[in-house]
Amino acid sequence: MFDLQQFIGECQSALEDPKPAQRIEALVKEAISDPNAVRAAFVNAKSVERQGPITFAWRDTSLSVADVTTPPGLKSPAHNHKMWAVIGVYDGQEHNRFYRYEDGDLHEKGERLLKEGDVAVLGPEAVHAIANPLPKNSSAIHVYGGDLVERSNRSMWNPHTYEREDYDITQLIKYVTEISAF
Repeated sequence: MFDLQQFIGECQSALEDPKPAQRIEALVKEAISDPNAVRAAFVNAKSVERQGPITFAWRDTSLSVADVTTPPGLKSPAHNHKMWAVIGVYDGQEHNRFYRYEDGDLHEKGERLLKEGDVAVLGPEAVHAIANPLPKNSSAIHVYGGDLVERSNRSMWNPHTYEREDYDITQLIKYVTEISAF
């Protein structure tokens, strides 16, 4: 049975490893092997913070642990995290488009469709956009190597002009609403 507080503690311990994202990748893979237990743990969590589709179970300067549930048709603009991230899909799918930003331009460099049971590790310089291609909600555990909300120097790209902008959650939500099919 998945225990959210134990999972958070194991992720905190993993931060002491030379390669914490790789250890956390294994923890996430094990956790999402029981999707119903993961869903129940986040639903029943007592001290959580919600920001749109993101439910944070833990957030401090070194680690963020969240459940991200995206509705059908959701699309995000390209954005970065400026920290490593481990994403494990436990229900549905998450379509990721990856980009590189160089010489003031955003260039698409690939994509990956994460299905139930898949885990992806993103490096601190990753730029990506996500979408839910299914006609139902998709859910994933996201673990970040820092405070996702308070991280400074993050960027997002205007989905209409592809111009780089400072990350702003209010503007990001506006863009999501404009480009999503819901």
